[in-house]
Amino acid sequence: MEKAKKNTALEAVVIGLKLLLICAVIAAIVSFVYAMTLDVYEGNLQKTKNEAIGRIFGKEGLVCEKIGETTVYTVAENGVHIGYCVESVGKGFGGDIQMMVGYTADGKIVAVEVIGHSETPGVGDKVVKNTEYLANYAGLDGELAIGTDVDKVAGASVSSRGIMAGVNAATKALQDALANGGAE
Repeated sequence: MEKAKKNTALEAVVIGLKLLLICAVIAAIVSFVYAMTLDVYEGNLQKTKNEAIGRIFGKEGLVCEKIGETTVYTVAENGVHIGYCVESVGKGFGGDIQMMVGYTADGKIVAVEVIGHSETPGVGDKVVKNTEYLANYAGLDGELAIGTDVDKVAGASVSSRGIMAGVNAATKALQDALANGGAE
């Protein structure tokens, strides 16, 4: 009986070591693939951001420079400062809503461009894909409120609040960056 318990314990240890080895190999493969694709992923993400900035300002060939370690970019055309863009995130029903918010040089919103989301198709994405809804933010400035500055979309109130929260966070980030000497 004692020998059977030792064999069972030894078998359990061997199985555990095999599983550990399999997990280590899989982790190494995943890490390798991550390292190999990271530059491509970051390049695609930067391309998406640049395209969003171009759509926000309605121009191509804009030069964007990050202000320090912030999510705020200065935007220039032919060497002339025309505004700012801020990366921001709001919490929607399906998760994070990533966006770029464009501002004029004097801090008024030019446009809001959603660059990523996981909102429910046909429901929450009515907000993030609706350019008419997002256009309601143009020309506004300061701390905004649902119902006062911009209405929510029926059936997508969580997504509407997520966009609003992201825009307010972007405005705060811009104000903080400018207050810390990031103005041109």
